[in-house]
Amino acid sequence: MNSDIKKILKNSIISSLIVFLYGILVRSAVVYIGVFVGSLISAMCFYSIYMEAEAAVRSDNAFRITLTGYMKRYVIYGVFLGVLLKFFGTSMGVGGAMGLLNVKANIALMTLATFFKKLVNKLDKIK
Repeated sequence: MNSDIKKILKNSIISSLIVFLYGILVRSAVVYIGVFVGSLISAMCFYSIYMEAEAAVRSDNAFRITLTGYMKRYVIYGVFLGVLLKFFGTSMGVGGAMGLLNVKANIALMTLATFFKKLVNKLDKIK
Protein backbone atom coordinates (compact mmCIF):
# COMPACT_ATOMS: atom_id res chain seq x y z
CA MET A 1 0.00 0.00 0.00
CA ASN A 2 1.24 3.45 -0.90
CA SER A 3 2.56 5.47 2.05
CA ASP A 4 0.28 8.42 1.27
CA ILE A 5 -2.79 6.18 1.32
CA LYS A 6 -1.69 4.67 4.62
CA LYS A 7 -1.16 8.15 6.01
CA ILE A 8 -4.61 9.31 4.87
CA LEU A 9 -6.28 6.24 6.41
CA LYS A 10 -4.33 6.63 9.65
CA ASN A 11 -5.17 10.33 9.93
CA SER A 12 -8.83 9.64 9.13
CA ILE A 13 -9.10 7.00 11.85
CA ILE A 14 -7.34 9.27 14.35
CA SER A 15 -9.68 12.15 13.53
CA SER A 16 -12.65 9.76 13.87
CA LEU A 17 -11.51 8.81 17.36
CA ILE A 18 -11.01 12.47 18.27
CA VAL A 19 -14.55 13.22 17.07
CA PHE A 20 -15.88 10.31 19.14
CA LEU A 21 -14.11 11.50 22.28
CA TYR A 22 -15.31 15.06 21.67
CA GLY A 23 -18.87 13.77 21.30
CA ILE A 24 -18.64 11.96 24.60
CA LEU A 25 -17.22 15.04 26.32
CA VAL A 26 -19.98 17.35 25.08
CA ARG A 27 -22.57 14.57 25.39
CA SER A 28 -23.94 15.14 21.92
CA ALA A 29 -25.46 12.15 20.13
CA VAL A 30 -25.18 13.98 16.83
CA VAL A 31 -21.41 14.12 17.19
CA TYR A 32 -20.62 10.73 18.64
CA ILE A 33 -23.11 8.78 16.54
CA GLY A 34 -23.62 10.75 13.33
CA VAL A 35 -20.22 12.26 12.73
CA PHE A 36 -18.23 9.33 14.18
CA VAL A 37 -20.04 6.62 12.21
CA GLY A 38 -19.92 8.81 9.09
CA SER A 39 -16.17 9.16 9.57
CA LEU A 40 -15.73 5.41 9.85
CA ILE A 41 -17.84 4.79 6.76
CA SER A 42 -15.78 7.39 4.90
CA ALA A 43 -12.51 5.64 5.83
CA MET A 44 -13.95 2.23 4.90
CA CYS A 45 -15.09 3.50 1.50
CA PHE A 46 -11.72 5.14 0.85
CA TYR A 47 -10.03 1.80 1.48
CA SER A 48 -12.59 0.23 -0.85
CA ILE A 49 -11.58 2.70 -3.59
CA TYR A 50 -7.95 1.65 -3.14
CA MET A 51 -8.82 -2.05 -3.39
CA GLU A 52 -10.98 -1.49 -6.48
CA ALA A 53 -8.22 0.47 -8.19
CA GLU A 54 -5.77 -2.37 -7.59
CA ALA A 55 -8.27 -4.94 -8.87
CA ALA A 56 -9.09 -2.83 -11.92
CA VAL A 57 -5.43 -2.57 -12.91
CA ARG A 58 -5.08 -6.35 -12.84
CA SER A 59 -8.39 -7.12 -14.54
CA ASP A 60 -9.58 -7.23 -18.12
CA ASN A 61 -12.98 -5.85 -17.12
CA ALA A 62 -11.91 -2.70 -15.24
CA PHE A 63 -15.03 -0.75 -16.19
CA ARG A 64 -17.35 -3.25 -14.51
CA ILE A 65 -15.21 -3.39 -11.35
CA THR A 66 -15.03 0.37 -10.96
CA LEU A 67 -18.70 0.94 -11.82
CA THR A 68 -19.97 -1.66 -9.33
CA GLY A 69 -17.62 -0.32 -6.64
CA TYR A 70 -18.83 3.21 -7.27
CA MET A 71 -22.46 2.12 -7.05
CA LYS A 72 -21.84 0.14 -3.83
CA ARG A 73 -20.19 3.10 -2.15
CA TYR A 74 -22.98 5.50 -3.03
CA VAL A 75 -25.64 3.01 -1.95
CA ILE A 76 -23.83 2.75 1.40
CA TYR A 77 -23.75 6.57 1.67
CA GLY A 78 -27.42 6.86 0.72
CA VAL A 79 -28.61 4.14 3.12
CA PHE A 80 -26.55 5.63 5.94
CA LEU A 81 -27.89 9.15 5.42
CA GLY A 82 -31.41 7.86 4.81
CA VAL A 83 -31.45 5.91 8.08
CA LEU A 84 -30.11 8.91 9.99
CA LEU A 85 -32.69 11.24 8.49
CA LYS A 86 -35.60 8.82 8.90
CA PHE A 87 -34.95 7.73 12.48
CA PHE A 88 -32.90 10.53 14.05
CA GLY A 89 -33.84 13.72 12.22
CA THR A 90 -32.20 16.43 10.20
CA SER A 91 -29.47 17.36 12.66
CA MET A 92 -28.21 13.77 12.80
CA GLY A 93 -28.33 13.63 8.98
CA VAL A 94 -26.23 16.77 8.72
CA GLY A 95 -23.79 15.35 11.28
CA GLY A 96 -23.53 12.12 9.31
CA ALA A 97 -22.90 14.06 6.10
CA MET A 98 -20.13 15.97 7.85
CA GLY A 99 -18.62 12.68 8.98
CA LEU A 100 -18.66 11.39 5.40
CA LEU A 101 -16.37 14.31 4.49
CA ASN A 102 -13.68 13.12 6.92
CA VAL A 103 -11.33 11.58 4.34
CA LYS A 104 -11.76 14.51 1.98
CA ALA A 105 -10.88 16.95 4.76
CA ASN A 106 -7.79 14.92 5.65
CA ILE A 107 -6.67 14.88 2.01
CA ALA A 108 -7.17 18.66 1.80
CA LEU A 109 -5.17 19.21 5.01
CA MET A 110 -2.33 17.01 3.76
CA THR A 111 -2.27 18.90 0.46
CA LEU A 112 -2.19 22.27 2.23
CA ALA A 113 0.59 21.08 4.53
CA THR A 114 2.66 19.94 1.54
CA PHE A 115 2.05 23.24 -0.24
CA PHE A 116 3.15 25.28 2.78
CA LYS A 117 6.26 23.13 3.28
CA LYS A 118 7.26 23.72 -0.34
CA LEU A 119 6.53 27.43 0.01
CA VAL A 120 8.68 27.70 3.14
CA ASN A 121 11.53 25.83 1.42
CA LYS A 122 11.37 28.20 -1.56
CA LEU A 123 11.36 31.23 0.71
CA ASP A 124 14.35 29.86 2.65
CA LYS A 125 16.29 29.42 -0.61
CA ILE A 126 15.57 33.02 -1.63
CA LYS A 127 17.16 34.41 1.57
